[in-house]
Amino acid sequence: DAPARTSPWSDLREGLAYVWNTPSLLALMCLAFLLNLTAFPLFYGLMPYVAKEIYGADQTVLGCMVAGSAAGALLGSIAISRHGGAIRPARAMLVFGAGWYAMLLVFAHIPHPLAGIPVLVLAGLAQSMGLVPMTALLLRNAGERYRGRVMGIRMLAIYGNLPGLLLAGPLIARFGYPATATLYCAIGLAFILLIA
Repeated sequence: DAPARTSPWSDLREGLAYVWNTPSLLALMCLAFLLNLTAFPLFYGLMPYVAKEIYGADQTVLGCMVAGSAAGALLGSIAISRHGGAIRPARAMLVFGAGWYAMLLVFAHIPHPLAGIPVLVLAGLAQSMGLVPMTALLLRNAGERYRGRVMGIRMLAIYGNLPGLLLAGPLIARFGYPATATLYCAIGLAFILLIA
């Protein structure tokens, strides 16, 4: 008996139906899309804008900003790998997701890189300590047959970056970076509460 052949599209449809009908996975996917829509544009996509237009700085400062956020993410990943068994992943994901937004909100109102870069380190730490438990929860809550499909759908959530960045441009032009970042963080925090 040869196994039935499937197409990638039917696998995707089956995975989407599985996620849609599994409330815990649907909440995780909504949070993943939300973070890609509102947090990642502020954290990575708009960093060159902040370096040039807010800080009036050059590529060296931008490099330090990126390195600061990456160092924080590395520290968060190390902390989770060392002590992850002692935390509740769903709670950690929500708390550190909210912490990430809080740090991005603080960062949006800091006019100088000497204070902004340490905040980016803390933002990277919160990001990592929120996203790693999310991945663990996705793998834990997905049935063995669906794990690959669920993780593939999780990767598609990255496309939330596209509308997040496209909307940020005109919003920044009209209202400025601090107001736009505040709006994104407020939306993110409100939806984290709703998802919780």
